[in-house]
Amino acid sequence: MTAYLLLAALTWAVASRGGTGLRDLLVVVGLLVAAMIAGRAWPRRGAALWVAFAALMCWLLTIGLTLTGFTLETVRMPLLVLIAALTCLVVGQMSVLTRDMLAIGLILVGCLQSMIALVELTAAASTELPASARAAALLGSPNGLGILLVGTSVLTAREVGLRGGRLPVAALLLQGSALLATGSRTSLVIASVLLIGYVATHSGWKRGLLAIAGFGAAVTVVIWRTASEQQQERPHLWQESLRRIADRPLLGEGPAPAAFTPAFPGARITTHAHNELLQWGVEYGLFGLGLALVVMVLALRTVPRPLGSDRWLQLAALALLLSGLTDFTLRITALTWTASALAALAMTEPRTITDELLARSVRAG
Repeated sequence: MTAYLLLAALTWAVASRGGTGLRDLLVVVGLLVAAMIAGRAWPRRGAALWVAFAALMCWLLTIGLTLTGFTLETVRMPLLVLIAALTCLVVGQMSVLTRDMLAIGLILVGCLQSMIALVELTAAASTELPASARAAALLGSPNGLGILLVGTSVLTAREVGLRGGRLPVAALLLQGSALLATGSRTSLVIASVLLIGYVATHSGWKRGLLAIAGFGAAVTVVIWRTASEQQQERPHLWQESLRRIADRPLLGEGPAPAAFTPAFPGARITTHAHNELLQWGVEYGLFGLGLALVVMVLALRTVPRPLGSDRWLQLAALALLLSGLTDFTLRITALTWTASALAALAMTEPRTITDELLARSVRAG
């Protein structure tokens, strides 16, 4: 039941163009609360963590209401933080079987989005210039879809290693093709690094040739997209972000969308620094950024030792989290959920059968 509720939250977020509207955010929160109740995933004791979390939520709401007023942007980040916390809480308490169901569900979501993306690209290529044809599927963002497919592809590669068979291999090829269709450079660079690591740690000429072919295709797309742009926007955005943080270092500017200066004439207008750490500093100041880091450190300290040992899950989580350093993807509700779920799977060990029986006996009195 818990896994189905979690997957329902992801499906809703993906199907609603990333789940960035207020209605969609509230639906996802409601499904996660239902998953918490169904899985009896009550918060662990840890006064310092919950005081820090409450302080962070109060800071986000106070800065938003004070500097921006009551708008969707005022509540978007607090709700995303709540979604991340609830997801980690529920996933961290799941058993082995429930975790497997969740991982397979993620792979199915990745495969479905891949099929939609490839159909979308085929239709777009017949009517648009090749340079403008980028697949986004239901997420509505090629970059968001790209990093989602990196995470689900790693899970699929994990299935290939654990169980083998032709079906996981076919699913991996499908997602890899769709990843190329997104044209997301951040996603392709991360995927290329993972492919290099895979070739270095696995023997077999068939796997090696397949990985080399994928690496070559990814490099080609990255070079093509970079050459087609007049200038690179991200360094300009990061420099302006640092200047804006220096102007209001403590409180920040608030979460109201404020456009960055275009890097060159004709450049697209963006309100995000394409670096989540810098964006937090711009919106909520260094104090808000520091509170968020304190919450993450305290949350990590509450995780029972030893930490999770599944390298595949750790790589999948790391891929999504790293994407936030060069893109806006972690602001997409579906990606917030996915990154949090993968991080919880990667850092915690599943409940054993003994733990399950003990929990049931305690609940039975």
